[in-house]
Amino acid sequence: MDGTPHQGFWVDEGAYDDYARRIDPTGDDVRTAADSHVAPHVELAGDGFSAMGAEAGFSGAYASRMRSLQERLGRLGGQWQQMGDAARRTSANYDAVEADQQATIARLGRELG
Repeated sequence: MDGTPHQGFWVDEGAYDDYARRIDPTGDDVRTAADSHVAPHVELAGDGFSAMGAEAGFSGAYASRMRSLQERLGRLGGQWQQMGDAARRTSANYDAVEADQQATIARLGRELG
């Protein structure tokens, strides 16, 4: 910075869209991980933790925990997607405001000139 005070803010063109494109795969990865790595463990086949584990409630507790984890990962992946969507909306809003301000400046230039 050159020491000159700056007011407002500036966003590099395409920054919001670039951000959205970079984080979109993360949401997909998290949701895929939930489906690929956690979902197979939600239901225990057969005796899973032996008959004793089923009687003691351990099998049920384990399955419940895995189901909860799968749901939380799914929501987390969705939140990453929401961040990307918000960045895209912000980009559109920013572009609209910039265009409006440019039009106002141009109009004022014509009126004053």
